[in-house]
Amino acid sequence: MIEELIAQENYYDALTRLTDLSDEKTRYLRLVCLTGLKEYALAKEEARAAKDKANSTYYDVISIYITALSELQEYEDAIEILIEELSMPYIPYQYEVLFQAAYDQVLLQKQEARFEIESKNQIFSVQEIEQILKNKSTNEDLLYMAIEQLQQLNIRMIMPTIRSYLTDPNGHFFIKTMIMEILIEQQIDEELEVEKFKMVHSFNPSYMPLALEQTAYEGVNEYLSRNIEDENPSLYLQCVEFLEFVLLATYPKLAYEDEYAKIAASIHYYIAMLQGIDVELDELTLLYHIDVEEIEDGLLALKTLEC
Repeated sequence: MIEELIAQENYYDALTRLTDLSDEKTRYLRLVCLTGLKEYALAKEEARAAKDKANSTYYDVISIYITALSELQEYEDAIEILIEELSMPYIPYQYEVLFQAAYDQVLLQKQEARFEIESKNQIFSVQEIEQILKNKSTNEDLLYMAIEQLQQLNIRMIMPTIRSYLTDPNGHFFIKTMIMEILIEQQIDEELEVEKFKMVHSFNPSYMPLALEQTAYEGVNEYLSRNIEDENPSLYLQCVEFLEFVLLATYPKLAYEDEYAKIAASIHYYIAMLQGIDVELDELTLLYHIDVEEIEDGLLALKTLEC
């Protein structure tokens, strides 16, 4: 039945039926569905977990993993995996041929992507980037293009404009996060202030982790995995995706260990509510060992992010 749905390209319907993650074929078929749906980020994460448990489906899982990484333009990771597999003393001939062809293709894609990046560097001058950040009504697409180019430049050249944008209440919260991560990557050692959601945070890039590298990501994810993944993998993946949104949106505000259960329970309830899934608050208090009031406080915080 599931194979028929996949053959008919009814990937979503098939995915909802593939819930037994203890079965390696189920995990593989989920990857087929996710790539069919072009959900490459989810396919990458599931493939990473599936390959460690795969036996008869190992090479097929690796093939999809490579495809997902390539579609996400994570070429270095794809190349590393392909080199590792091709260096093995024994690999089935058909997969050796397939992986060698994939290796050549990924190298070409990497070269083309590098050319595109180098071409983009000529789109804006430093002065034009500054003007884009100063303009209160700049188109969001233009903002993202400017920030992508800024990643290739020395951000120290426009620090006055950066300081102003970070404290501007009208500045886009995701753009601010992207800027902060550039500051971290370029090891800027300076005390800065960042305004987000009517709150001002102090921030020194030289001491901060990237938004999704803070311990809260793994900590909250562990609660979500424990309470959702086996029962409803699709809901779990949506919760993890929303967790990433929350951490990126609220950065540089960090979450601490005593908040992990509250954040996880609030996300669980919020996403279930959006999906029309009936979840009782009392049930969540038992799963996450917290009070109803804590979940309600967490929900209020999440709703401030709605836009």
